[in-house]
Amino acid sequence: MRTSITRLQNLKFRGWLMVLLLAGVALTSCDKYPLDDEEPDWLGASIYDYLKTDGRFSNYLRLADDLEYVEVLSKTGSNTLFVATDSAFNEFYKNNPWGVRRYEDLTPAQKSLILNFGMINNAYLVDMLADYNNNGLREGAAMRRQTAVTVLDTIPYNSGDQLPKTKYWDYYRTNGMYILKDNTPLTLMYFTEPHMVQNLISNHDFNIITGLTRNENDAHLFGIKIIRKDITCKNGYLNILEKVMIPPVNMAEYVSTNSNTSIFAEVLNRFCAPYYDSENTIAYRQINTSFSDSIFVKRYFARIGGINRYPAGQAVPTDMLLPFDPGWNSYIRIAQGNALQSDMAAMFVPTNDAMNEYINSGAGAVLKDRFKSWDSIPNDILPLFIKRHMRTSFIESVPSRFATMVDEDNSVLPVKEADIVKAYIGTNGVIFETNKVYPPDDYISVYGPVLLSANDATDDNKTKIWKWAITQNDFRLYLNSLVSTYSFFVPTDEYFKNYIDPVSIGKDVISGLRSFYNTRTNAVNAAIHQYFPESNSFGDSIGVITAEPFLRNRMLDMLNSHVVVGSVESGREFYITKGNVALKVSGSNNDLKIEGGGNISMNETINTTRAYSQSNGKTYFIDRPIQAPQQSVYKVLSETPQFSAFFALLSGFPADSKSVVFVSKSNFFGIDYNVKFFNTFNYTVYVPTNDAINDAINKGLIKPWDTEGAIVGINDLTDETERQAEIVKLERFVRYHFQDNSVFVDKVAQNKVFQSATIKLNDVNTHFNTFKNKYYKLGVSSNGGDLVLTTEQNKTARLVKTDNLYNIMTRDYVFNNRPSSFKNADGTGSGAEYSTSTILTSSTAVIHQIDAVLTFE
Repeated sequence: MRTSITRLQNLKFRGWLMVLLLAGVALTSCDKYPLDDEEPDWLGASIYDYLKTDGRFSNYLRLADDLEYVEVLSKTGSNTLFVATDSAFNEFYKNNPWGVRRYEDLTPAQKSLILNFGMINNAYLVDMLADYNNNGLREGAAMRRQTAVTVLDTIPYNSGDQLPKTKYWDYYRTNGMYILKDNTPLTLMYFTEPHMVQNLISNHDFNIITGLTRNENDAHLFGIKIIRKDITCKNGYLNILEKVMIPPVNMAEYVSTNSNTSIFAEVLNRFCAPYYDSENTIAYRQINTSFSDSIFVKRYFARIGGINRYPAGQAVPTDMLLPFDPGWNSYIRIAQGNALQSDMAAMFVPTNDAMNEYINSGAGAVLKDRFKSWDSIPNDILPLFIKRHMRTSFIESVPSRFATMVDEDNSVLPVKEADIVKAYIGTNGVIFETNKVYPPDDYISVYGPVLLSANDATDDNKTKIWKWAITQNDFRLYLNSLVSTYSFFVPTDEYFKNYIDPVSIGKDVISGLRSFYNTRTNAVNAAIHQYFPESNSFGDSIGVITAEPFLRNRMLDMLNSHVVVGSVESGREFYITKGNVALKVSGSNNDLKIEGGGNISMNETINTTRAYSQSNGKTYFIDRPIQAPQQSVYKVLSETPQFSAFFALLSGFPADSKSVVFVSKSNFFGIDYNVKFFNTFNYTVYVPTNDAINDAINKGLIKPWDTEGAIVGINDLTDETERQAEIVKLERFVRYHFQDNSVFVDKVAQNKVFQSATIKLNDVNTHFNTFKNKYYKLGVSSNGGDLVLTTEQNKTARLVKTDNLYNIMTRDYVFNNRPSSFKNADGTGSGAEYSTSTILTSSTAVIHQIDAVLTFE
């Protein structure tokens, strides 16, 4: 039967090695005194002689004798030693984690741990332990030091049933293995007055963490009080402890071996694996020639102190890395130049009862509904949960700071003192056992159903594509905002097809994208199918796009069109998405139906397959993507006969005029022509009837571009000054028909004032009291089935509903180049590859026909 190995064979060698080391480090001792032929009168005996003379330290003297440390503790050197009296040992033998009942029961390894864990290889006064050098002296900043213990003092052997239950450990499950829980030095943690004052750690914090009462100037190692400090000896300082001190385990080992946290431990240990430790294997074989086995070390997949490659060599995805390795004995907070001495980590670990209560009720029920048990939750969902409970700074996690704690996403971590069941101070941090779970915002936000459904067992609910899109575009934090309310629409994987790519609308081959998740590359690809508008149908696949920039860009455009700030079940019919795309909505919950402008053009309605109520809104799984409008303002106005008179005014501006309305130029490439003054927002365009435009011309309110009978057109004016004045006048006239914010003929009444696109240039009083150099306004009112517009002249215009020319949705895109500069999606034609096209931005507008022109003066 295998057992853990000790280093009894090497103790004599190590004792002589310590003599040499201490002789060297003595030169850097905090106490500077001459080591010549005479010793100062104030200098006491050696540490060993003091212990021997005192008469209360027979156990420690036996340790020194058995480990051959007598000479080390007798010689001049530089040590800080923490010891316990025989009476403390007697109490220790009554109850201790090792199960020893007398000195004779201690193994050589245990003896070595007691002696060396209480030894720092330098001389420090207790209060000076709080100071350290790191690019200059840092007073009151230290709370940890490395001890004289080495990782080879004991090599634990774990049988197969003691190993984590993941595939990385299966190979060793039959025979077990020698496994170090970490291969970095153990550290000593202490509470001293200078450090606590400097870092605003209160006595109440200390009480919650240790269960002890602390007085001013008390000093403790972990939770053990130093009852006598700074006994000066010729080879260092001696401090007497209230209890026997044995090394605590690191945070990961405490969680893994604590029966009250076994559920969290199994979750945590999915992210660790054994790695061969060649250096310590060779070193141990040299000092123990009979040892022929291999030594491994347990490592966690983590950003700080951990490992980022699986045992087989593949890179661990960044979203599968924990914030830090909880088993790292020599934990260093990698922030602002911190050193080992300055801080340690902390973890809030729910008890088994808390974990069970969470998954069986309340916010965790969605996990139970989806996966049935903690064991069945997929690995890629768990890092968010674990990291929510991991803290990179103990100092920033003491009870007095609970109220201000936020996680790395800047989301509040709602821990209260009443949540703390127990605290354990490990060698690299503090474990707070809690009676509550602190789920990540990802689980409870509108993003939650996407995250939790990415690996759904049934094909009809998978959301791998949308999860990839959210991750690639850093959209997660937006969806996780718990101060906002969202309606989030999610086409599940099987319905992610027939999405008309906007760039292709302006080309010979109009392309529908059918996205799919490539499990080999763990990325989204898109098959291309030609769309035939005449028959509203799609052909066979004509190619596949794998270019990540293209797919990320299109997915971001889709994401912005699939989220509405606020509820879409408020009784209205039209809502504006984050990307300014208008949606027509009816029904509620699982019966909600949605149409975007493109869906309306294609005569299709989107159905909700399932609705989830989340903490910051609702998530709707839908059976096809929302299609944004596939027509520009220019296209609608130019192709609608009832809009022809207004379009003639808009399109007549000289191409070189500053007053031009429609443009297609560098940095402004769209499907065809874009409205010049649109700027990534949503707008309303009011189009007077042809008769209303002609009436305005006949009354002399505006001039046409070309001469009409007795009315001289702008183009025929011979006086250039007059001509330019009429161009500006016409521009200001038509721009007053463009309004910021999309207003729809909706089912609900409304009465608001909006800003137009025409600037007021004088101080003449108007109906809405608009100031000079501000935009003229329009009043819009509705009883739920019409629109009435009120102008700055207090005149009105009404909606014309005869030909259903209202609520017409449009979108003006801006691409990185003209669509004609790219090949078709199937590779035909000339130009750059289609996959290099990019949607830069867009603006949307809704168009209504009205019965009169709008005037402001």
